[in-house]
Amino acid sequence: MKRLSTAFAIVAVAGSAAIATAAAGTLTDLMQSSRMTVMQVDRASGQVLCAEHRRWTTVARADLTDVNAGDIVRIDRGDGRAHLTLLRTAADEMSTPER
Repeated sequence: MKRLSTAFAIVAVAGSAAIATAAAGTLTDLMQSSRMTVMQVDRASGQVLCAEHRRWTTVARADLTDVNAGDIVRIDRGDGRAHLTLLRTAADEMSTPER
């Protein structure tokens, strides 16, 4: 019975590690796919062109007031609309050295 308990514990720990690794990969993928660098802003149509995906994304026009080329943004989709959040301006990105 003790061997069975030990074997079960080893399998449980290995399974937990695999789940944690898969979840971490998914979170990293999600963060990387949701962060975008703006290449162009078309305020008239309410769209931004991002460097990573090279396609136009329609967002709420009100979200584009402070967004410019080079800014780092996140786009959240929900309720049938996409909302853009400015994470970091191009000026901030250029003034802070990589660590």
